[in-house]
Amino acid sequence: TATSGGAGVKVAVLDTGAKKDHWDLKNRIAQCKDFTRGGIRSGCNDVYGHGTHVAGTIAADGGSDGKGIYGVAPQATLYAYKVCGNSGLCWSDDVAAAIVHAADQGANIVSMSLGGSALASVEKNAIDYAVANGVLVIAAAGNSGPNLNTIEYPGAYVKVVAVAALNSLLSVADFSSRGVNDGDFVVEEREVEIAMPGVAVESTWNDGGYRTISGTSMATPHASGLAARNWQGSADATRAWLQSRAALWDITSGQYATVGDDSASGLGFATVG
Repeated sequence: TATSGGAGVKVAVLDTGAKKDHWDLKNRIAQCKDFTRGGIRSGCNDVYGHGTHVAGTIAADGGSDGKGIYGVAPQATLYAYKVCGNSGLCWSDDVAAAIVHAADQGANIVSMSLGGSALASVEKNAIDYAVANGVLVIAAAGNSGPNLNTIEYPGAYVKVVAVAALNSLLSVADFSSRGVNDGDFVVEEREVEIAMPGVAVESTWNDGGYRTISGTSMATPHASGLAARNWQGSADATRAWLQSRAALWDITSGQYATVGDDSASGLGFATVG
């Protein structure tokens, strides 16, 4: 379905790259850079496909004929930064360099559908730098659920919005990593912040077509796109807006319950106003 939103907002997608000439993305990608193996090189060739999928969820614009897929914020500007290799493996130094570069290039949002068990100091420093420069940093909670305290970094870092994955019933997927949320309505270290759709998500693929896959990697760009579409003028204000839009879904009653703070979905499903 054709949508709009995100005009003027710049989203840096740190992933496996992106197919910059995909019909639904070629008018959205303003920067295409490769940070793998050290340094910054031109190009963001996506052999793995993951990054192209994520980019499409954020800002695919349906193509010039309007017959393709639309992302959440199809008027947003994308910076496609390749920080993960052709096998999908990502290195902390490359991720950190891309975060700093995104901030220096004026990105409003950094979206990272990646994670690991610990936060390297170089990544922490880069995130601190970006946040200090007005960037909203969003990352996947991880796919290590359903046990408690399985959330991954950098999503688990308190300065990052950690996103869990919902299925079509608006329940948190079993694979989605859980945090240690204590119900105090304050986002702290190792806590999930919000939940977004992450099961059977169809988006752009590196063969020029489309593919349907699942993961908190797919939930994260929904959050990044929603933030771009509803940018509140600053990172802090936009993060507060996302939190204010979150609510828990009650499967039994089929409606949103009172706002909660649980280990699986954080403050809940951030909905469009």
